[in-house]
Amino acid sequence: MVTSNPLQLINTPQVFPVPGGISGSAQLLIQFETAPTAGTVTVERRAPGVAAWSPLVKGTAKSITSGALSLRVDGVVGSLRVTFTGLTGGAAPILWVDTNPTPQGLFNGLAAVTTQPYTEANVKNGVQFNVRAVWPLGDVIAPAGIKKIWFKTGAKQVIVKLREVQYVAEELKLELFKTPTGVTLGTDLTVHNYNGVSPVATTVLAKKNVTTTTNGTAFDNGDPEYFFGSANAPQRAAASIPQGRERILPANSEFLIVITNTGTGDARVQYFLDWYEGDSDIPL
Repeated sequence: MVTSNPLQLINTPQVFPVPGGISGSAQLLIQFETAPTAGTVTVERRAPGVAAWSPLVKGTAKSITSGALSLRVDGVVGSLRVTFTGLTGGAAPILWVDTNPTPQGLFNGLAAVTTQPYTEANVKNGVQFNVRAVWPLGDVIAPAGIKKIWFKTGAKQVIVKLREVQYVAEELKLELFKTPTGVTLGTDLTVHNYNGVSPVATTVLAKKNVTTTTNGTAFDNGDPEYFFGSANAPQRAAASIPQGRERILPANSEFLIVITNTGTGDARVQYFLDWYEGDSDIPL
């Protein structure tokens, strides 16, 4: 069921009961006939019989200067509250509510729900990416050699899903930095999208073999990672996949990965990075 609720051009809360309530999910759309030149909007929800308001995920202080904002709400909702802040200009705003009821039988075991991992959903939405920097047999890292990978986020935050280091070496040291200075030279790395049908353009830039004036501020209080292989060259084969936890990188920021060959022989290395670009669907 779709309902429309005319909004006033005021910077005070406006409350709207949801006819019949929401017991599953709903798509909300705030739309202006003429877009305002300034202002943000916050959308909140309240369950029936509950006094407190809860902000919607992705619904806090969002810019409305495009003239339209789409949001999703899930759960049990009896009322919605819309609050404009710093609103300038604009005409005829409307709150559209398109409700989708919960499938009958869902909560008594008579209906099925399909779930999937975030990465699978990200791939389908075209927002899962990867890049690889490689120093193979024809371009080894000599003992005490240092290689640097520059990684720059654009207009979207980045959530790193996987780091994989594959190597043939006795010992490697890996360090992570933010805000390096004086980044020059290097070779562009190709950012790959897993979706070959409807990919979203990446906002990330990456290079390998860059030079820097300073590496910047070290992650993890300067505590580096080490990867160990064999001191015997004929047996020097290893592969490491440090899963760890996700890292969330802010938009419009620069980062540096520094790989140092701390062993006694040449090292062959591949550094693989896999990430999602966009907002998290839970408050951070």
